[in-house]
Parts: sequence; C-alpha cells; structure tokens
Amino acid sequence: MRDRSLQRLLVLLPPRLESGGRGQFASGTVVSYVALSGSESTRGEAPIALLPKAGAVDLVFDSSDVFITAIESPKLSEGRLRMALPNILEDRLLAEAADCHFAFNVPRGGTGTTTIAALPKMPVAVIDRGILTRALDVLSDAGFKVRAAYSEIYTVPAPAAGVLSVRVDRGRGIARSATHDGFAFDLSDNTVPPALALAVRQLGVRRIQVFGRDGARMNEFAKALNVQVEVSPHEADLASTETGVSLLQGAFAQGGMMGNFGGSRLSLSSRAVRVPLLWTAAAALVAVLGMNAYNLKLEGEERAIRSQMENNFRSTFPEVATVADTTVQTKQKLGELRARAGIPSANDFSVLNARTALLLSAAPVGSVAGMEYRDGALKVKFKAGTADDAGLQNTLRSAAVQQGLAIRFETDGSARITPAGA
Repeated sequence: MRDRSLQRLLVLLPPRLESGGRGQFASGTVVSYVALSGSESTRGEAPIALLPKAGAVDLVFDSSDVFITAIESPKLSEGRLRMALPNILEDRLLAEAADCHFAFNVPRGGTGTTTIAALPKMPVAVIDRGILTRALDVLSDAGFKVRAAYSEIYTVPAPAAGVLSVRVDRGRGIARSATHDGFAFDLSDNTVPPALALAVRQLGVRRIQVFGRDGARMNEFAKALNVQVEVSPHEADLASTETGVSLLQGAFAQGGMMGNFGGSRLSLSSRAVRVPLLWTAAAALVAVLGMNAYNLKLEGEERAIRSQMENNFRSTFPEVATVADTTVQTKQKLGELRARAGIPSANDFSVLNARTALLLSAAPVGSVAGMEYRDGALKVKFKAGTADDAGLQNTLRSAAVQQGLAIRFETDGSARITPAGA
C-alpha cells in the first residue's frame, strides 16, 4: 500500500513539444515536482514511476498547453453548456474543437443589475483531450490518484493592487496577470522579457512576488522595471491552486466516465448489464426525439428573427432595393454613415494600425517581418519560426481581446488581424 507520508504532491508536466507529443509521455518521463508535508516543502525531478509517495496528487499543465478565456455565461444547463462550448469557442482555438476537453467555473454573484456588462464572466479552460487522457493514464499506471488538474498560472496568486506574482523555473517564467489569465516568458539573457515589461506598465505594478527555484534571477530586472522584487521561499502558493479552473470535469470528473483511472475492473454478465442498456437506449431515443423537436422550434424562431431583421432594415434604409444579407448590408450602410460624419470605423487603417501596434508590443522585438492592409484587415508577417510558438500565439490572442481585436494565425506563418466581431 502506498505510504501517505506526504500530504500533497504537485506534478509539473513538461510542455507538449518538449515531451515529444502525447504519444511519447510515459512513466519514464522525467518531471518536476513539489512535495508538501505540513509546513515543509521539497522540490526535485524524477521519472513519474519514481515520484515521492503522497496522499493527494495535482497535475499542473504548462500554460502553453491550456487555453484559458472568459466568456459571457450563456443561460444553459451544465449539460447543454458543455455541448455548446465547442461551437462558442471554435474560432479562438488552434486545434479542432472536437479534439479538445472543455472545463469551466460557473460565475457566482454579480453587481445586482441585469445588464450583460454587469454579469460576471465565466472562465473556460481548454486542453487537448489526448494530452489529458494520456497524463491521467500514466499517473494511474504509476499508482497515483489525481485529485485535480489545472494550468500552471494557478500556482501563483492573482494580481493584487500594484502586485504581480510570477513563478520562475529552469529559465522560464509564468505570470498570472488576472484571476483567470496569464502569460509565459523566457529568461534566456539579461534582457527584460517584453511580455513582463508590458504587464508591469499596464497593471501599474510596483512589487513582483516571485516563486520557484530560479526566483532570485528576477532581482536583476528590478531596476529596469522600477519595481521591488520579493523572492518567496515557496515553490508555489497552494491557496491559489484552489481558485483555478480544474480540468477534471465532465467525463474526466472523479467517479465520472473516465474519472476512475486505475480502479477495479468489474466483470459483468450480459444479464447484469441488459436492463441498464435498455434504459440507456430508451433515454437515447427520447433525447433524439427531443432534439429534433427543439431544432424545429429553433428553425421557426430563426425564420421569425430573420423576417424581423429584414423589415427593420427596409424601414431604416428604404432606398435599398435588394436585401440579400441584412447583417452585411447593415454594416456597410453604417460604415457609409460614419464616413459621411467623419467618424473613423474600427477597420479603418489608422484605427486598426494603432491597436495592432499595442498588440504587437507583446511579441518579441524584431519578430515582425512586414504588414499589409487589405479589405479592412491587417496581415502581419512574422519571421520564420516565430509564429509557430504556441505560447506567443496564446499571449497575442489574450492581448487581442483587450484591444478589441480578433487575430487568426495562418498556415504560412502570418496572422490576420481584424476588429472583434468583424
């Protein structure tokens, strides 16, 4: 029986590319860990099969492997929300939505008003389903029961007034720039990481709290950033890990369809499973009938909305003879009205270029090779190999949301930038 001498064990998994992809991750893969017993903590590296024994194990995924965003919380039940999230976030993901696992925290509270802007946003964490499944399988085969799984940004506290928390280990750092947002940076030389400098300016940071074994390296940036650096003796902040979005939800929840990894395998006879299978088939039939009826209702509502939109458009712009697409034509007419009034549109070159300049301040210096404006969009060409960095792409996506922009990375290593919602 496994000795429960340690209360908690944080297993920090390597990035997807460093571990050779999901197929190469195995019990012999060397990982970093933080072991805690009472008020004492130890750190080290070991193959997964030789990790210290512990009563509770947390899987900590690299920030580049977990995409975190916040959306307006749809008024749906939990089950329907899980089915809807792949469609809601499909345009923001680098991978196919069908290959991803979605986890979220239902927002609590609010300001007491009923406006959409006043409602708290819902944080959503997305990870490749194969990576999560493989990690849980390997830990289970090694005899560990995983308590929670989350992004590395949750190992440090969320930013407070004038305080930013970071964690530095093996020349790489992560910073938690919001309750459910963060970014990664490299400490390859003595130059201040651009992403860190930008966060200090935008958040008004006066003090940086540093965790991790290489935390002392941040002292050399204190003068350049004009901040006070406080190095914590701890590897991570355990209280902060409880505020994160746990990936063990839905099918991966403990006790769920895939949550009992390593559990006993029951040998069931056909008679024992016949009745549950019949009930399952009946439930599936009812669900199919219900979905068909619901789809017919939605189609009727869609036709009514489209008819109302067309009537509103014709009453507002009676000079238009042919109405093909009310959404596109409305945007065109509004653009014409803005132009006549001398008001620049969001996709005008001057406005789009200014916002893009702020966005690209989060990219490494010298990484942009050129820019091209066409059809209300900016095409940014990066130097070879730069745009393939998943960490950089996630950083730019997060920064684009703050600037009111939408960014889409192309296969040729360029990025297409448009106003959000365009």
